Amino acid sequence: MSKSENERNRLQDEFDQIQSESNDFNFDISDHLAKPEDLPDLGEIEIYDYDSDLSVSSQQSMEVLESLVDLYLSDVPQLKEHSYIKTKMREDALVYAEAIFLSKMTRKNFLNQLRQVDNGDNSARMHEVVNQTIGQIRENSKFLSTQRTDLEKSSKTLRSDLGLNDIESPDVLKSQVAHAADEGVKDEGGEVMDNRKLNDLIKRAMTGKEEDKKKK
Repeated sequence: MSKSENERNRLQDEFDQIQSESNDFNFDISDHLAKPEDLPDLGEIEIYDYDSDLSVSSQQSMEVLESLVDLYLSDVPQLKEHSYIKTKMREDALVYAEAIFLSKMTRKNFLNQLRQVDNGDNSARMHEVVNQTIGQIRENSKFLSTQRTDLEKSSKTLRSDLGLNDIESPDVLKSQVAHAADEGVKDEGGEVMDNRKLNDLIKRAMTGKEEDKKKK
């Protein structure tokens, strides 16, 4: 008798026994159920915190948008507070956050697929799926890079449309002057400039730019 026939007969005998015992009022179905200690150890089931990833993605996206707005509109503080600018920043941040989140989920799926391979799933289909996911990760990276470039172009275009062609950030001037101080830059009289003179230089530079705008 073959192995499959033996197994079929065993199952049939067990089924017949269950049927015969079912007519007994003292029949206990638990006698025929697997006990917890007989089941394989599946380990702890971990529920992934997707909400946390969504929150982090939104925060990262908003930081990028805020830095862009600060870079291109820092010299016009009142414009940064305009309702259109704030609304556009939130909408752009939402779209960018979704791209960041999808990129994270693709990487998560990729890691799960690698774990399946490590656990013994070396089928051709599994390796095909892994390669497809690698391609998707690359596409996500390109999309994120393109989207960020588009956001920068949008900020530059907005600035240009408002007639603000040059970035005139006080922070940039401060950085330049601070670097000059570190290098021991001297004023016209040949003396090394102290902090007070540096602040006066920044003030004159900003005032000069405002006067140039008025002349135009």
